[in-house]
Amino acid sequence: MYYYLYDSCLNQKKYNNLLAKVETRLTDLGINGKINYLSFLKNIEQILQEEIKRGVKTVVVVGNDRTFGQTLGTLAGLGVTIGLIPIDKSSQIAKFLGLPDGERACDTISSRIIKKIDLGQINNCYFFTSLEAYGPRLAIEFDNNYLINLENKKSLVKICNLGCDRETKSLPDDGQFDVFIKDVKQKFWGKKEISFSRLTAKMLRLTSPQPLPIFLIDEKKIIKTPATVNICPSKIKLIVGKNRIF
Repeated sequence: MYYYLYDSCLNQKKYNNLLAKVETRLTDLGINGKINYLSFLKNIEQILQEEIKRGVKTVVVVGNDRTFGQTLGTLAGLGVTIGLIPIDKSSQIAKFLGLPDGERACDTISSRIIKKIDLGQINNCYFFTSLEAYGPRLAIEFDNNYLINLENKKSLVKICNLGCDRETKSLPDDGQFDVFIKDVKQKFWGKKEISFSRLTAKMLRLTSPQPLPIFLIDEKKIIKTPATVNICPSKIKLIVGKNRIF
């Protein structure tokens, strides 16, 4: 059985035509199911647990990257297969997963190419793609093994579970993060020296003398240091397309 979680914004009239096409295609494919609009007033976890008891095996998020990121933490612990129908072409997650937008994504959901995917976890919050943090005086401990200190306020750290950085793919099924560090140093006569490093880790600890923001790219959410970041291997079962990047 399929269960569809709609972004609350889809109540707007401008999406009526899109939803009509999506729902018609789902019916044609024989994978239509119950629909629930997301809302801050609803306890989605409790609702999903009740639906799973009734036989729901697949939960499909209909919305954008932020919607997907916001519901991922709830879905991750429920043992269901997860799908995404992106509502427009701006979804970066859809591009990584090889998913077309709108009604065309219904065929991908129906094809059910399923992969077990890692998730990242920062403190008590799951994330799917990546985190970004900026200096100054940011310390990063890797796997309880070694420490890197970034003194420059223009330094950037990107912790990737899924995505690309400098034409390098980060794979969401390899049981580790790719950590990219961009260090910018001001030289004499206004010149800048920029260096890039790529490292891997399963656990990181980010600390600083003063709280620094860490940006969750999926949800457009901010968590401040100190923070612990862990990889959660094969945490979810995800429906992907043939044109995925991994």
